[in-house]
Amino acid sequence: MNKLKILFVTRNDRQYTVPASYYFIQELSMLTDLYVSHRSGDINEIVASLEEKPDFIYINDYFENGSPIIKGLKDVKIPFAVGLHDLHYQKPYRKAMLEKEEVKHIFTYYRDKFLKWYPEFSAQMHWLPHHAQTDLYYDYQLDKNIDLLMTGSLLEDYYPLRVLMQKRLAKRPEFTYLPHPGYRHIKEQEKNTYVGARYAKELNRAKISLTCDSVFKYPLMKYFEITACNTLLLAPYSKELGDLGFVPGVHFVSIDEQNFEEKAYYYLEHEEERQTIAQNGMRLSQKRHSTKQRAKDFLKEVETILANSSST
Repeated sequence: MNKLKILFVTRNDRQYTVPASYYFIQELSMLTDLYVSHRSGDINEIVASLEEKPDFIYINDYFENGSPIIKGLKDVKIPFAVGLHDLHYQKPYRKAMLEKEEVKHIFTYYRDKFLKWYPEFSAQMHWLPHHAQTDLYYDYQLDKNIDLLMTGSLLEDYYPLRVLMQKRLAKRPEFTYLPHPGYRHIKEQEKNTYVGARYAKELNRAKISLTCDSVFKYPLMKYFEITACNTLLLAPYSKELGDLGFVPGVHFVSIDEQNFEEKAYYYLEHEEERQTIAQNGMRLSQKRHSTKQRAKDFLKEVETILANSSST
């Protein structure tokens, strides 16, 4: 059976702080004949420049920071979809562009907020949650010599629980905080920046890693990365997270503003319970939420779109 030919338009994230789309492209390229473009412009001109006509076009991170600006989608004769990442970003403008370009298929990482904020596009939604590149995020079997770890941004407008936890725990010797390096391209010689395998190994060294799902209650990438490394995740629960298979007390520990400290120290003291939940979380993320699996999920959605397009 011939592989599908897919044109994937995206920002070049190879050296980016969070190169998740680069990892996704690598996995998708093993399943399809994939052409990746970082160009802005009219989509029909980009298609015309290719040696072969694609079966499907995907515009990643549609109208987000640094992404190629693509026009002419409503005139293209090839089935296409766009992906939205930060759903809170420029909502009115992106809604207008989705209408103008007559977009029929929209992929989103976050189901519930999409349905709340973009209800008029609910029929076009395809839910494709975050994932962890399990060639990087796995159990390195390093010594668990960090008791409590927190990583990431401390912007209080977005991550108030993270800020509260960091303030409460900051001066305690058992607590380690790794600041966010910023969303940018990372140079190889940056020694004090934790990204990629270096970041994954820090996660793996932690007995417990605390995080939050932001004010938007997004099931963020950290949920998958932390658990994939066989580290106990302490973070808030949501219905959407539950629908991804995360059961509190089984795959992770649910926390809020009132109980995070009590639960953190309980699981520090109860090693067997901590290890059991961490291992369950690791198995869940390694099996259901790997980048390899998500590429398969994406391809299945694309095949369904194409099958429905050919029958109409």
